[in-house]
Amino acid sequence: MKKRFLLMAVLATMAVGANAQTELEGGVLVDVLPEGVKANVNNSRKDIKDKNIIVAGSPEKGYKAFFAADDGVHGEELWVTDGTKEGTHMVKDILPGSGSSNPSNLGRLNDKVLFSAVTEDGAEPWVSDGTEEGTFMLADLNLYDVKGSRPIAFHQMDETRAIFAAIDDESQEFDVDAEQQWLYITDGTTEGTKRVVPDTYADDEEFYIAHQPDMKFPGQDNTDLHSNYVRVGRRVFFKADKINKSTGEELWVTDGTAEGTYMVMDINWERWGEGQPGYEEGYTRNCGLDNLFNFDNKGCMFQAWTPDYGGEPWYTDGMVADEINVACTEYGVDGRGSEHTYMIADTKPGRGDNGLGLHAGTFGVGVQTYKGRVYWRGYDPKGGYELGGSNCEKDDYVFYDIWDEEPSVDHNSYTDPNVVFDGLLIYCAAHGFDAAREDHYGGELWAFDGEKVFPQYGNWQPSTHSNWQKEPVVAGGSLYWWNEENWVAGGFGTGLYRLDASDAEPVYVTKNTIDPDGDMVHTIRNMGNGVAFASGKTNRVYVYTYAKPGWDGESDKGMIEPDFGPKDTGIAELQHETKAEEGVYNLNGMKVANSAEGLQKGVYVVNGKKAIVK
Repeated sequence: MKKRFLLMAVLATMAVGANAQTELEGGVLVDVLPEGVKANVNNSRKDIKDKNIIVAGSPEKGYKAFFAADDGVHGEELWVTDGTKEGTHMVKDILPGSGSSNPSNLGRLNDKVLFSAVTEDGAEPWVSDGTEEGTFMLADLNLYDVKGSRPIAFHQMDETRAIFAAIDDESQEFDVDAEQQWLYITDGTTEGTKRVVPDTYADDEEFYIAHQPDMKFPGQDNTDLHSNYVRVGRRVFFKADKINKSTGEELWVTDGTAEGTYMVMDINWERWGEGQPGYEEGYTRNCGLDNLFNFDNKGCMFQAWTPDYGGEPWYTDGMVADEINVACTEYGVDGRGSEHTYMIADTKPGRGDNGLGLHAGTFGVGVQTYKGRVYWRGYDPKGGYELGGSNCEKDDYVFYDIWDEEPSVDHNSYTDPNVVFDGLLIYCAAHGFDAAREDHYGGELWAFDGEKVFPQYGNWQPSTHSNWQKEPVVAGGSLYWWNEENWVAGGFGTGLYRLDASDAEPVYVTKNTIDPDGDMVHTIRNMGNGVAFASGKTNRVYVYTYAKPGWDGESDKGMIEPDFGPKDTGIAELQHETKAEEGVYNLNGMKVANSAEGLQKGVYVVNGKKAIVK
């Protein structure tokens, strides 16, 4: 029996290495690329990155994965797969010949993918539906620079449109030194691709500066984990500066209109070089914005830094209350924001020797809320870095000490990103690294039911060898991840892992198949009936198709389709004449006043029509 098992393992390895498919742990693993083709997928843990795998499609038509690959003949071009070898091909030789069009910054728009591609016009925005005839340049936005507009940050905003940023003719002329990237919107057609704040507003300098963001910051990350822009309902929050460089990176929001695009708040009021040469009144430092998160389509949770509190969790509903945070003391919150944008809690109180607030941060934010709260690697003065969470209301902060060995502040579990699966919050956390102690078993999967934390399957890997769960993805009724710990001698590598139930034993799916020394799996993506992923060892793309026995087809299917929230709320509902006398509403459809008199700055729906209060 042992010899037969070893033979099967060797044959499975040979099969995958020869670009064939093989039955594996109840499913089918396919190396989708033809022989000699190498994929270019960045191995960072970010959902959104320059070289990515993006899945597009629909439940009715199925899903396809798009990525960049090089076949050694046509250069690096856009490729697509439906999960089979027969359904995998180069979409189009965008830059004909052996040159590379360098498909980058891929983003989804329903069943299409948006991306940057290089031709003789430079790098410009493109769209593809996976066919050669359905792949074309959306617009030549920079006619005067051979490098093109270099678009980034393609992000779907609503049912039909996506936003992105580009260095166009006007933005490059506006700031020849910094090459600002201004905000665009597209519906996937040439005629539907345009700048959100057009030049028709340029004569109104105050409006232009207030509503034209410089979005270079989505390409400059504070961490290697989270995105610097996020959709909330039918708006997108993102990191940007004003085009006059007066605020540094701060939180902005857009609904796709010029009036609905603005800085939410200048959170960090610290002055640039006060008392130094070149100091200019009113110009402030950036707030270290990071880890933007969609909180139930109600608002945006994020991390921000201020001199008084350091980096802490913040929340906004997107309404503008006051332009300068330091002026918000009139609300009685001591510089913690306004009633619309505020620091949730000072989780690490006190100041350092430099007089600045201590930094706690919000590392490891999950992909969705669980029982009304968002959870991350939070901090507590007694417990250190453990599981923390909030319902995003002021001062709502809960903390669960996993590794509670005293002194607990020195024993931190360092929880990683979490995901909701089988009715529980599943995440990775450490519980000691001393192999001589029975109560120490490294980093393993843990579960949270809303009241207590507990190990998902005990000490799955013996002693303190760790199952560091990375990039958790729920798809087709199962939970997938890759293991950062590469313990080859024990039979565990950086491969694809699967969990079919919250109390089940994890399954090492790709064991001894792609590479016996560890597959360096990364960029796991939901394909509906399984997952697509890349291997850093082979630079190839794989699709694992699996049907969990007894799966009902609805629960634990993963977040493959965007949830924009109810269609009959907010502006769409208020535009009807019957609503015209019902007062003033914010962009979420919530009534905020009976009349426009005395409103603070922001964008509202007044008597059924959008209005700006300056």
